[in-house]
Amino acid sequence: MKRTVCPFPAGHSLAALAALLAFGASASLPNAAASTRPQTGGTLRVQISERIPAPDPRQWPSAPAQAAAAQRIDALVFDRLARLDEHGTIQPALAISWQHDAFSKRWQFRLRDGVKFSDGSPLTPPIAAMALQQLLGVSVDVSATSDSVVIQAEHPTPDLLAELATGRYFIFHSLEDNSLAGTGPFRVAEWPSAEGSAKATFVANESCWAGRPFLDKIELMMGVDPQQLANAISFGQADVVELPASQVRRAAQRGVRTASSDPVELFALLFEPSRPAVQDARFRQAISLSIDRASIADVILQKQGVPAGGLLPNWISGYAHLFPPTSDLPRAKDLLAASGREFSRPMPLVLFYDSGDAEARAVADRVAVNLREVGIMVQVSGQTPDGKTKAPAADLRLVRHRLAAPDPAAALSELLNSLGEPAADLEAPEQMYAAERAALDAFRVVPLVHVTESYGLGPQVRDWMAPRWGGWRLEDVWLGPPSPGGGPAQ
Repeated sequence: MKRTVCPFPAGHSLAALAALLAFGASASLPNAAASTRPQTGGTLRVQISERIPAPDPRQWPSAPAQAAAAQRIDALVFDRLARLDEHGTIQPALAISWQHDAFSKRWQFRLRDGVKFSDGSPLTPPIAAMALQQLLGVSVDVSATSDSVVIQAEHPTPDLLAELATGRYFIFHSLEDNSLAGTGPFRVAEWPSAEGSAKATFVANESCWAGRPFLDKIELMMGVDPQQLANAISFGQADVVELPASQVRRAAQRGVRTASSDPVELFALLFEPSRPAVQDARFRQAISLSIDRASIADVILQKQGVPAGGLLPNWISGYAHLFPPTSDLPRAKDLLAASGREFSRPMPLVLFYDSGDAEARAVADRVAVNLREVGIMVQVSGQTPDGKTKAPAADLRLVRHRLAAPDPAAALSELLNSLGEPAADLEAPEQMYAAERAALDAFRVVPLVHVTESYGLGPQVRDWMAPRWGGWRLEDVWLGPPSPGGGPAQ
């Protein structure tokens, strides 16, 4: 049974059509044959390590990993005005067209006709405007016309369209019980309480404007120990699991089908500017030159990472090759001598990492080993993301940042802001390069590796066609019969 699709420009239905023609290249083993007719029905069991409080765009997490999880989960229930296609190009979604004035201060989005929320109420310009006003805040004014949403800003907003196509900017409708309805492919049937089970249930939205999804139901288990996810997929306890980078190769060796994005996460060292020990730029450069990034990517992250000399991976920026990752121990020792500082004494540098992230701990330990080779002693200390763990003040931190979007300007702007670096005008590639070069040349931040997002897929999962920048497209996934022996379908 085929999905019912709406006329072009459709949203999710375009991906479903593409799924019938060819299988995406991200999976490590062949998926179901393209000639096999998709089947409707079944329950997809998904497990992830992160947990969010609710599928609610208003409750957007500040931590990058949680925000990425919120974006995947919320996209099951809600739609945006615009979306990104397989190439990262902006396409219509709930808005079928848009226009802006010469200064990009006034934007007008014409809404698609006939769209209904999962509770049966129609999508109207006032409802969409109210949702966006809550998410965009007081920096802009959002209003409605008879068929459109108008966003008026005091300053030029040339990147507004790219912003609205990613992140938290979903359209929602508040119901009387304070829950939210969306126009997406699924609706929430069950959400766990703060104290109870971490399993959430989503059921198909029969009246979805982009077509009914193939699946009847999704059971999502959140907050799973990352080290247990590979076991869950290996022993048939789940159909889709989020795989830590260090577990991908092991899962594949067990016969699990895996799929990975392009590199979308950055591991980097961030120096505390107020700490006297790291205020000399020559010393910070020496730290950068002491780190063996290749061993972190190949050994710690099991070849699911690539050494990083720049903030953005090359597939996004196109110029990352101009920031080659460099390790040079003799030069590092010369810089240490020139800085006049002795760090082999009993007072070590303090390096913080996220205590809940096993991979971060392994990377931090490897950094400490590398620095000891040039005489810099390091105390590695875990800290919870909320900062409640009591620990000495840090000289440097290992940060793990998920890139916000495949758009280079948006990704770099958000990344620089999170790192405390200036991010003014980034419209032209030259401006982006200059902003990244300024941060790197000052050695205020030291990139280490870019890491992929990976999943383990059960033998019944068909048409997994996630974007190259990671995430899900579960509205186009369907379940087929497992192949003989339980291996991946050919």
